Amino acid sequence: VGAGTFALALGVSVAVAQPFGSGNPEHGAQIAQSKCASCHGTKGGSANVTIPNLAGQSPAYVYAELAAFHSGSRKSDIMSAIAANISEADAADLASYYSEQEPTPDPVKDRTLVAEGRQVFFDRTGGMMSSCAACHGAAGQSGMGSGMMGGGMGMMGHGMMMGGAAAVPNLYGQHASYLADQLNRFASGARPGTVMNRIAVTLTPADRKAVAAYLASSSP
Repeated sequence: VGAGTFALALGVSVAVAQPFGSGNPEHGAQIAQSKCASCHGTKGGSANVTIPNLAGQSPAYVYAELAAFHSGSRKSDIMSAIAANISEADAADLASYYSEQEPTPDPVKDRTLVAEGRQVFFDRTGGMMSSCAACHGAAGQSGMGSGMMGGGMGMMGHGMMMGGAAAVPNLYGQHASYLADQLNRFASGARPGTVMNRIAVTLTPADRKAVAAYLASSSP
């Protein structure tokens, strides 16, 4: 177990190296408490709005991001150091644990902004792309399609192939500040993300803020 097989999970689209149904969520909970809870919360709900929530996240996505941090293809001083000591089996266990936790949406602060964000999510990508919902689902949930977030959204990132289609991250209940920051990074090119770079650049800064507010306040 370790870096050799983890390397299979890197790149734009890859084969699943381990079946996620076999992950042990009980063991994943133990790893989460010892290695992840100080930043991501005891059940994957981060108290810091600049750190992503992991509760309810796609297990394939969590696994792929750990693989990316492990290999160095995704850069983060903190996460790279943590992932370097997580085995392939441990990553699958963590992914299973977080996928079973219930995400908690952010409270609505501006209903007008949320309504504008809903319109962006379903209808507006500059007329050149499918809507956000085409890949991310009716409420920001993970879908199976050709779109992918790219170089990582916290513990989300490289597209994972499951049944021949790329998994995309669950976005409902993710912190608005974090989502807006990542969309801005995609738009500027600071974060590589194939499809997402092309989509984010079609959105104005106001659009990105609005769609982030909508997703943050959405329930599964």
